[in-house]
Amino acid sequence: MALVVGKYMAIGSFSKKIVDIDLDDGNQDLVPINCDNEEVEETLHLYREVMSVEVEGFDDDFLCTVFDCLVSRESETKAFLAKSTKHRKFWLQKVFQG
Repeated sequence: MALVVGKYMAIGSFSKKIVDIDLDDGNQDLVPINCDNEEVEETLHLYREVMSVEVEGFDDDFLCTVFDCLVSRESETKAFLAKSTKHRKFWLQKVFQG
């Protein structure tokens, strides 16, 4: 194999064996990951609020489906969380009926 850069040329093998690769380079190229725990906490709060209606006569499978839908719809989620328990139940009955 030949490597040509400008007027310079190098000939030889440029492959490295696995033992030649230095895996501990001080991790200079690492980028810190920003974990947004606030979003996770909001999702857990929504889950608890939706599942708390289970005692009101809605089964677990239906409430899980409602939760999945609300997670993807921010405005409906805000409206659901703002409602009283009584109004949440009415809203869920409306969704359940079609």
